[in-house]
Amino acid sequence: MRKGLKGKTGSLILRPCQETDLDALMLLQEKICRGMEHPDWFAMTSREENKIFLTDPNVILGVYDEDRLAAYGSVGFPGDSPVNLGWDLGLPREEALRCAVLDTIVVDAEYRGLGLQRELIRCCVAYAREKMPGCEVLATVAPDNIYSLRNVQAEGFEILVRKEKYGGKERYILVQRSVYEGEEDRKKL
Repeated sequence: MRKGLKGKTGSLILRPCQETDLDALMLLQEKICRGMEHPDWFAMTSREENKIFLTDPNVILGVYDEDRLAAYGSVGFPGDSPVNLGWDLGLPREEALRCAVLDTIVVDAEYRGLGLQRELIRCCVAYAREKMPGCEVLATVAPDNIYSLRNVQAEGFEILVRKEKYGGKERYILVQRSVYEGEEDRKKL
């Protein structure tokens, strides 16, 4: 998957990240955290967690300006793992196993205003639906992070619940529902 995007300095490329990109992912995440006015809006992803997102079927999609990482988004299929947001919603196991998690979207401040967060949301959701047709895609957003909240809602996500996550940080858990044949027979989240 390679996708061309229009950037400030020319063309940006969206592609799956590899383990060789891990240092750049961690550096960009740290840069974003250091520059945040409200650090509690973001929950850091550890190096080990990012390695898991680099393992199929999970993915981290990176936006590159030549060799420079400008933004990235991760989506995972947590299955029975405790990080599956389906458990937070009280879903039965069968339904929780049909959930993907849009985990992290990071955009370098120099590349904000280009629509990269929304583009990454769309691409991560499309990837999840390609890997697991009919899945529900769940995400978390800090309630006061109006920018991210507006972007996920503009991409069709709906707030389901507000609860403490990530060591006591308030979060909305949102869903972008799947639309597929027979959905009316399926129990809704």
